[in-house]
Amino acid sequence: MYGKIQIVEYKDENHMERSTEEKPFRLYRYPFLIIMTLIIVFLAVYFWCRKDTVFSEEENRFLATMPEFSIKSLEDATFGSKYELYVNEQFPFRDQWISLKAVSGALLGKQENNGIIKGKNGYLFSKDMDTGTQINKNLASIRGFADMLAKQDENYNITVSIVPNSNSVLKNYLPVGAPVIDQNEKIEEYRRYLEKDDSLEFLDVQSILKSHDREEIYYRSDHHWTTLGAYYAYSEFVSRHGMEPVSLTDLKPVTVDGFYGTYDAKYKGLDMKADHIIYYDIPIEGMWIGEEKKASLYDLSKLKIRDKYALFLYGNNPLTIIRPAHKASEGRTRRILVLKDSYANSLIPFLSFHYDEIYVADLRYFPGSIGTLLKDYGIKDIWLLYNFDTLVTDNHFYRLTQ
Repeated sequence: MYGKIQIVEYKDENHMERSTEEKPFRLYRYPFLIIMTLIIVFLAVYFWCRKDTVFSEEENRFLATMPEFSIKSLEDATFGSKYELYVNEQFPFRDQWISLKAVSGALLGKQENNGIIKGKNGYLFSKDMDTGTQINKNLASIRGFADMLAKQDENYNITVSIVPNSNSVLKNYLPVGAPVIDQNEKIEEYRRYLEKDDSLEFLDVQSILKSHDREEIYYRSDHHWTTLGAYYAYSEFVSRHGMEPVSLTDLKPVTVDGFYGTYDAKYKGLDMKADHIIYYDIPIEGMWIGEEKKASLYDLSKLKIRDKYALFLYGNNPLTIIRPAHKASEGRTRRILVLKDSYANSLIPFLSFHYDEIYVADLRYFPGSIGTLLKDYGIKDIWLLYNFDTLVTDNHFYRLTQ
């Protein structure tokens, strides 16, 4: 395939006449243009022919799907923004491109990729700059929930805990000048707001974790705290309520190697070392997720997939009921409701030594009324346990007062 280029005859300054000739235009003289054209065509065809990826095991989350088109969505620009997100998250070979970006960035000395910062001692951290406005609604919902129960005069014991993320506790491992907000300052601000309501108690978790910041209380490659970090928060909770925490030396640990978490999936570095997960063999009478009974607190099938943290309590479910293998209290049955995100999943097994029944509700998936749940099962103790990131972003706290 070629064309022809006409070279125009002219004379130079010495009035010497140059001859004219026709030279063919051949594509093989422009290999870069050919290669880039073929790549663009291939990616376009592949993008439209492939099936969308619904769930990313690498990032442990659902990806954007093709938005529904309408004239209204086009006029208010929502379609454009959703379509841009869809293309970004469904782009062909997305994981490979992110990995390539991470490698090239590392070669240039960069410490950040895809919103994840690489710190010292192999730790990865999330970059956070703003808490947004959702937090104001969530805090108001928590206070509204406490006020609602106080008006019922049922002697409810409500405890609220906000778990700081690793970038706030493990500051010694952060690069100098890392772009993160001061979660400790924000949590203190939220505590002052919540404690204006006498019907709830705020349990300070950040001070406990900070006192153990030289220990492995957070995963290096994941956004969760480790079982050890969860244990320290559990110990503070039960001690505050007049109970003796179980000693880790009295429990049988099980170690799971080869865990790469959500931060690693986003960062895509080549030199990351695997974390290990520790859980404790705690016998139970049974655990009910809906109508299905489980014989263990742990879903060992999750050890075969990337998201190994999901082994705790079989992941996040609308409502879970746990009955320990032993009687935890004398006299009346002692019950607790834990309203939580995934951070609590590795902590809740320890509560089986102190309660006869443990109810676990995740507001993101639980469609019922929390007030009705409390009345139906005679639950008096309530613990709202959320990590900072979920507290400031989740939009399901309004269900507390439904």
